[in-house]
Amino acid sequence: MTNIEILRIENLDEARKEIEKIKADVHGTEIMCKKALHRCIKIYDVDAKVANILKQEMLSIGGDAAIARGVIDCSVQKSDVLLMGTISQYEKLIAKLKSQPFKLNILAENIEKLITENLKTFAVFGSSLRGREINKKASKTKIMGILNITPDSFYDGNKYFDLERAIERAKEISKYCDIIDIGGESSRPYADYVSEEEELRRVIPVIEKISEIKKINPEIKISIDTRKAKVAEEAINAGASIINDISALRDDENMVKVAKKYDTEIVLMHMKGTPKTMQVNPYYENVVKEIMDFFEERINFATKNGIRREKIIIDPGIGFGKRLEDNLEILKNLWKFKIFGLPVLIGVSRKSFIGMLNNNIPPEERLEGTISSVTIAAMNGADIVRVHDAKEIYKALKVVDAIKSF
Repeated sequence: MTNIEILRIENLDEARKEIEKIKADVHGTEIMCKKALHRCIKIYDVDAKVANILKQEMLSIGGDAAIARGVIDCSVQKSDVLLMGTISQYEKLIAKLKSQPFKLNILAENIEKLITENLKTFAVFGSSLRGREINKKASKTKIMGILNITPDSFYDGNKYFDLERAIERAKEISKYCDIIDIGGESSRPYADYVSEEEELRRVIPVIEKISEIKKINPEIKISIDTRKAKVAEEAINAGASIINDISALRDDENMVKVAKKYDTEIVLMHMKGTPKTMQVNPYYENVVKEIMDFFEERINFATKNGIRREKIIIDPGIGFGKRLEDNLEILKNLWKFKIFGLPVLIGVSRKSFIGMLNNNIPPEERLEGTISSVTIAAMNGADIVRVHDAKEIYKALKVVDAIKSF
């Protein structure tokens, strides 16, 4: 069996390299690259007439499509559709659909966008459309270091509630972080609401002092982890440049105005309910699809209200109204969120799902699980990881980023 092998080709660059090794014709190489990449695309809740057209068109170009059995005899009105084909075949399908009725021209545009963004996403793993240039730019996973100024956070509550200890911690992690995320209200499950006045009292003095840390690391950014517009605005005036809103602009109607006014980066996170209620029997039919639908609505809301798209970061909200299986599903399929063309932030640090997978160990014993989860997230497309253990994660990501960029 030494003269035969299965190849796992994930992107155009890998396909190109394998074809070049064979010394194929240079002009034919670019054509064959797209034939080497196979993708499956799932379309939900399609009219039976459209499902049948998609099936026939895919068969006509050498691909295939799985549809409900009842589509053929018209015993069902709707069906999900699983398209199966190469990039080259999808290009042919897109051209065919653009002249079809039943709004198939719109579907063609969506498939085209999906394929394009997917190829860009897989550039993270080895490069793609523009070769190594993309790869070098995308190779570094950013670290957001957590600094909770709270008495009740699930892991570091009360550790940095004192101003001097908070500043010392900020100096310590600033050596390894790209962002320091300051929070004055715990968002652990069942946490109580903190008043605006109390949250301001906790975070503003720390942010003012931390702004001086830029002398140590001029590139470091300060993020304010808050759901309150007043806190966000005061934090920006004190030196923050990122708003990390776990409610995704839903809790405070003025938050979108603050983000627009100061043109800050804004993290939109998915969460079911509030920290107080989010872990009360959460349930999803399809967790990844439901979160993607949520992001589409929230991104549209933000941009329609004056926030520039390039300022938006998305966070699927590991542990925020999620079951164990939901968290694992999100991490395994994190790359799917890259379809929005926006930075993806992930927060897995010492969270309960790691404990559940290890005989319910406490947060203090979850470092190894955190490192493995961060590694998976970074390999699956995370641009920013939010962590407690900045130094350890920094060392781990040095290895991960080197593998990604090879």
